[in-house]
Amino acid sequence: MARSHHITINGKSFLARRGEVLLDSALSNGIDLPYDCRAGHCGTCCVRLVSGEMQGGEGAEPGVVHACQCRIVGDAVIEGNQRSEVRAVEGVLSSLRALSPEVMEVGIRTDRALPYHAGQYAQVRFSGYPSRPFSITHPLNGNPMSRSVWFHVRRMKGGRVTSLLGKRIKPGHRVKLTGPYGSAHFRPNQDSRMILVATNTGFAPIWSIAVAGLRENPERMMMIIAGGRTIESLYMGPALAQLARFPNVQIVPVCSTPQALTAAVKLGRPTDYLPRLLPTDVLYACGAPGMVDSIKSIAAHVGAVCYADPFLPTTDDTAAENILTRAMGWLALPTSRQTTQLTPDRPRNRREQPMQV
Repeated sequence: MARSHHITINGKSFLARRGEVLLDSALSNGIDLPYDCRAGHCGTCCVRLVSGEMQGGEGAEPGVVHACQCRIVGDAVIEGNQRSEVRAVEGVLSSLRALSPEVMEVGIRTDRALPYHAGQYAQVRFSGYPSRPFSITHPLNGNPMSRSVWFHVRRMKGGRVTSLLGKRIKPGHRVKLTGPYGSAHFRPNQDSRMILVATNTGFAPIWSIAVAGLRENPERMMMIIAGGRTIESLYMGPALAQLARFPNVQIVPVCSTPQALTAAVKLGRPTDYLPRLLPTDVLYACGAPGMVDSIKSIAAHVGAVCYADPFLPTTDDTAAENILTRAMGWLALPTSRQTTQLTPDRPRNRREQPMQV
């Protein structure tokens, strides 16, 4: 058995040891593959296997692998992603708005543009404090065409950053954004049904993806499952109400704790309400790692593409900052209608968009 193998990435070849992690081998041989989390979650380092094989690290699509997770087991030819346009931009905290008792919609007006795809995230560093990764989202109100970047942030008790929003960190505070990162972003020019699944602040990127999908094609078939542990953890009611204006969009809010507030919110977990999947479906899942892994497994079983972004805990030296619960709150949905009745009459003009991107 050969101890080394010929690996070619974007036309550049080198010898690699059998069993070596592809990303490590590429970097040590001078090939600058982009990467971020190194844990197989963000997808930044995903590459396409043209020929040969790798062990492990399977990605969202057939033939795609996470370079940080797969190991070299033979000769291979690979097409790597070109380095994304990650940039650092300065800005100022321009807006803080409570979406729930715990959740803030944070608006940052940047000095120059930060291009990104719907579903990506950025590292946010308020001056004088540690940086935190937050998913870029679509504003619930306000002008989405302004030079502002929006986030949903849960103020964590004892957190070194989020607990200070609205206190020491107020509008006018200087901010540095670095990004964008992440490959679980919206893919345009696809006619497939989109199934979007989120728990808690996983809804921030899912909301952005939904808006991008409907902006491209208002008649796109779409199902959105928004989940949380309790009714209080569902903060996305106003956004769901906007999405429900499209008759081709099905909305399913769920929580895993029994509640009697409204019949519009179903009891259970997001996976309980997945439709019968087809290989042509495209899924996006963001939120709790357990939920994301389940959705990925179910999608893989039927051969459907699934772009996933699990929100993992981040800790610092004084407090746990949990990205998984970056926002929780309440859901204000009408009690007189079931979830399947959330869709109103067809708009007068089907090309008239109820939201701007």
